Amino acid sequence: MKQLVVIFTLWLAWMPVGAQKTLTLEECLKLGIENNLSLEGSRNEMRKAKHLLSENRAKLWPQISAVASFNDNFNPPVSVTDGSAYGNLYNVTKTLQYNASAGLQLQMPLYNQTVYTAVDIARTLNELNRLSYEKAREDLMMQISKMYYLGQNTMEQLTLIQENMVRLRELRDITLAFFDNGMAMEVDVKRVNINLENQQVQYDNAKSMLVQQLNLLKYVMDYPADEEITLTPVDTERIQSTSLTGLRSDLYELQLLQSQEKLAGQQKDLIRQGYLPSLTRHWFHSGPSNHWYPSTGLGITLRVPIFDGFDKRARIRKAQIDQENARLNYENTLKNMQTQYLNATNELMNNQRNFKKQKDNYLLAEDVYQVTTDRYREGIASMTEVLQDEMRMSEAQNNYLSAHYNYQVANLALLKLTGQMDRLLQGN
Repeated sequence: MKQLVVIFTLWLAWMPVGAQKTLTLEECLKLGIENNLSLEGSRNEMRKAKHLLSENRAKLWPQISAVASFNDNFNPPVSVTDGSAYGNLYNVTKTLQYNASAGLQLQMPLYNQTVYTAVDIARTLNELNRLSYEKAREDLMMQISKMYYLGQNTMEQLTLIQENMVRLRELRDITLAFFDNGMAMEVDVKRVNINLENQQVQYDNAKSMLVQQLNLLKYVMDYPADEEITLTPVDTERIQSTSLTGLRSDLYELQLLQSQEKLAGQQKDLIRQGYLPSLTRHWFHSGPSNHWYPSTGLGITLRVPIFDGFDKRARIRKAQIDQENARLNYENTLKNMQTQYLNATNELMNNQRNFKKQKDNYLLAEDVYQVTTDRYREGIASMTEVLQDEMRMSEAQNNYLSAHYNYQVANLALLKLTGQMDRLLQGN
């Protein structure tokens, strides 16, 4: 029994205090889309636009009202009329002290073009909110992907720094052995220690930067801040370049601008239709009034605008300018995105070449450093040569990491311009 207690105690002691959860890019994107608070606000705007459409449609339905009234004429009015027909000099008529009535009123537009146009505008606003949500979703995917790639890059940097520190510790041990045997100077040992301390500072800075990057990633995903996460390691052999299918003409930015132009045209039509007459039918029915007579009525109201002080004319001209500006904005954005696509294609090719070259340089620098270190062990190379090659190797590593990140970001930009962002949700 005591042995089981000891084994269980040791097992608890070796358990990690806070187990890290490894999240893939696909998982981060799905969590962000589901939990991001700004995106939830965009979803609320979509729901709000649907209610606005229902609100405008309701104006096409009959409007029914119940009407009731009660009067207490505590000092009833009196009317005096000629009473000669009844053999009297005059006739006095008093109204009742109490009277009540109740009824129904129905009103329905027979023709009102502005109501129909308002419904069309509500539909366009609904579409605008949907497109705004899709664009916000795509922008969020871009943001999360860049942050994820940056975090992966920092993790790779930590791994490379650790490998460099292992090499420098081995070099320090060799130099100490040489110093003890009178084959190296004390300054050589100090040089190695200085480089080792510099690598430790770089490691601590990169580690602190990674913590901040992961915290920001958790904030964007609305992930619990107190839970530890880590990212999948960089796989430099698995980067798949975007298919160069050309700029998509139905990108959400372009659709938004087209809808804005359409909305400006509808608003101009709405103002112009204010010149048109409107026709409304109304019906009224009440129960017996004053205990004797019921009341029922049916009518039609025609409203014809005649003069408004040129208000509509000014508003129409203003709306025409808004519509023209929306068209110009669309054309300008389309040309800008075509330029972005050409530049992004060129940048992708350039970054792809740079990444391959920098990776080859980094591997070559490692080999050169290893050869120089072996020669130093044999007493052929000097400490200066070793440290110079170590510095070149560190520089090649940094260039390799920068080239890898730039390549990923250029690939990401083309995914957006070609409408292939959803590939990220499929793990591709």
